[in-house]
Amino acid sequence: EWCSDWKANYPNGPLTDPTGPASGSNRVRRGGSWNLDGHNLRSAKRNFNSPGYRHLNLGFRAGFRFTGQ
Repeated sequence: EWCSDWKANYPNGPLTDPTGPASGSNRVRRGGSWNLDGHNLRSAKRNFNSPGYRHLNLGFRAGFRFTGQ
């Protein structure tokens, strides 16, 4: 799945929900697809491609925070 972060190396030390740089040439993608082994299916698995990259097993996940009743 595509992420909104641009590719950069993480800083050293423990982090909680790090954000990437404001710009770059490659976007982060995480996780795997139906045709990969278990090691590559983890959400912690991080890879990257240019924003124009397309593949049949690459998508995105929409998410939102519900704040009403």
